[in-house]
Amino acid sequence: MNHKLWPLPPGSHISDEHTSLTAKQLELAVYQLAQQLSKMSARCIALELDNGVPWMVLDLAMQQAGIVALPLPSFFTAQQRQHALDTAQPDYVLSESCHQGQSLWVAGTELRLTKLEYKQQAQAFPKNTQKITFTSGSTGNPKGVCLSNKQLIQVANSLVQRTALSRAKHLCLLPLAVLLENVAGMYAPLLTGGQVHAPSLRTLGFDGIELVQPQRLLTYISTFAPHSLILVPELLKGLVQGAENGWQVPTSLQFIAVGGAKVSAKLIARARQLGLPVYQGYGLSEAGSVVSLATKGSNNLHSVGRPLEHVEYHIEDDELCLVAPHFLGYLGEPHPTEQHYRTGDLVRVEKGELFIVGRKSNRLILANGRNVSPEWPESELLNQTAVTQAVVFGEAQAHLVALLWAPENVSDQQLNSALARVNKALPSYAQIMRYHRLATPLSVDVGHLSANHRPKRAAIAHAFSDILNDLYQEQPKMTFFEQLVAKTEAQRQYLLSAPIISEALAGKVSIDQYVAFLTQAYHHVKHTVPLLMACGARVPEHKEWLRDALAEYIEEELGHQEWILNDIAACGFDKEQARASKPAMATELMVSYAYDTIARNNPLGFFGMVHVLEGTSIALADSAASEIKTSLALPQKAFTYLTSHGALDQEHVKFFQGLMNRITDADDQHAIIHAAQRFYHLYGNIFHSLSAEHGLAKIRDQQVSA
Repeated sequence: MNHKLWPLPPGSHISDEHTSLTAKQLELAVYQLAQQLSKMSARCIALELDNGVPWMVLDLAMQQAGIVALPLPSFFTAQQRQHALDTAQPDYVLSESCHQGQSLWVAGTELRLTKLEYKQQAQAFPKNTQKITFTSGSTGNPKGVCLSNKQLIQVANSLVQRTALSRAKHLCLLPLAVLLENVAGMYAPLLTGGQVHAPSLRTLGFDGIELVQPQRLLTYISTFAPHSLILVPELLKGLVQGAENGWQVPTSLQFIAVGGAKVSAKLIARARQLGLPVYQGYGLSEAGSVVSLATKGSNNLHSVGRPLEHVEYHIEDDELCLVAPHFLGYLGEPHPTEQHYRTGDLVRVEKGELFIVGRKSNRLILANGRNVSPEWPESELLNQTAVTQAVVFGEAQAHLVALLWAPENVSDQQLNSALARVNKALPSYAQIMRYHRLATPLSVDVGHLSANHRPKRAAIAHAFSDILNDLYQEQPKMTFFEQLVAKTEAQRQYLLSAPIISEALAGKVSIDQYVAFLTQAYHHVKHTVPLLMACGARVPEHKEWLRDALAEYIEEELGHQEWILNDIAACGFDKEQARASKPAMATELMVSYAYDTIARNNPLGFFGMVHVLEGTSIALADSAASEIKTSLALPQKAFTYLTSHGALDQEHVKFFQGLMNRITDADDQHAIIHAAQRFYHLYGNIFHSLSAEHGLAKIRDQQVSA
């Protein structure tokens, strides 16, 4: 036990509703527990505890004992929890509720240590790893971010410098298992000699992360009279509504940080008018939780403030990149060698302050070629009092639509007026042409929102696919191609939700993954010409013009599978091994369904596959090729297939649009739309299989065995 605890200034202390420890008492409790933990020879312990003094003592004792902490938030699903355990392989899980395992007394509270056993040897953590945080994110199995104690204390010190709070009383309203509350709500106040009060979330009126007793929370805040709080937007709304309904905001409050998701500027303005000193921040786990924070000197309500003093950054193609972010890497992945980290967030800078525009992966490309970050019109909608939730869609469409939720006391007329005000302030291409009013709000419980209340767009699109399709279907004068795009939007979102797509666009795929993708592309592209021939053979005589079009496609597509094999060779792999390999199940099923559609159903359904493959390539190929080429330092000749099917291939799109708009038979139109919906799912399964480690391993094994 040779890890020294960072110094606690006199006056600093921690407490919950049952226990209070002064600085000296805390140091003694931490030292004694660290000695006890050191005897266990554990390299990692998972913490599955509610807020309280035991959580804080354990966190500090594990630092002193040199044991890696794996906090498990209570809001994790069973799948997310198990994924974190399987990936990190902690020696023990420490909890309050488990009746098994040995007892461990911490600050007068009996906890239970459950020993875990694994069949495989645990993978090594990056050097200096002290904490592993799994954020809930928008996917089922997020990555484990490995962080050092040095980085976390650096962030905490910068926060102390930015807020200028000294000896502050901080009340924890978020789980300490959330990195933001852990660093900004616990470490930062202790560094100033302040008090950290962390009662159990149940005491505050929470059930999990849902606030079920808001009045109980408001009363606790009034009684404790804190100097500082950290909130997510949903909690801020609760405090604002409470103040508007008569709750007296404590005059003790000096600073309230709000983050985790984009905050409505109007909500911040309402909060400040009610005496809530709210300031917006921005951060991510890889940066130790906080990157920038607004303060009293930040007058623009849309700003997330200036970056913290230790943060270095630059902007590439509107994306925020952090210079030497200091995180140690992702669990189970190679240590990052690049000196900058692409955050995936689109930003602009004005007078040194950051303004978050949206997520790069969320950016929509309309049918007219204009790029729109949905967070832009969404934030304008959320600035309206009438609108509580807003999610905007419109990829490849002529215009945007939205799903909106408003309280029952807001009339449809008020909602329409709010939308009219928003559209008046937006350019025509970013305006919301139609919307659907949701009967119930989007929630975390049903999987529509992440734990920090960000919309899970793919899940929402899937759940409301019929409604989204209807929003476009009912538009007058819609061409068949526009109908095809509109009625397949939900299925397209499933394909785009595959993690490997966002990883490719961020340049985070390995060369094995890229070659695995090319191998599967070879296995379906080699069937393109035979499928075109089969389709042409079944086209009826009165549609001879379609046969001519198919002949043009055949001439264009001949030999493309050999391009892919040459790309594989340019990556340093054996192309003949790829040629001889077997396709993945997802690939084989998509090809089989294409042949079956032509032979058993309407042969024109094959154009659904053309729409899916060409549309996906044109939207993603160029960006993916550019990012992968840069990140893997591959030659240009390794990207013949992607670049030949990218955005420059617009003539193919125009040709296909004209072809589809000549199809007027309702049965043919239905067959194409139906097939396209199926092909989006089948093609999406290929990308999802590439995203799964076991799927990639299978593909690689098949190549080796062949």
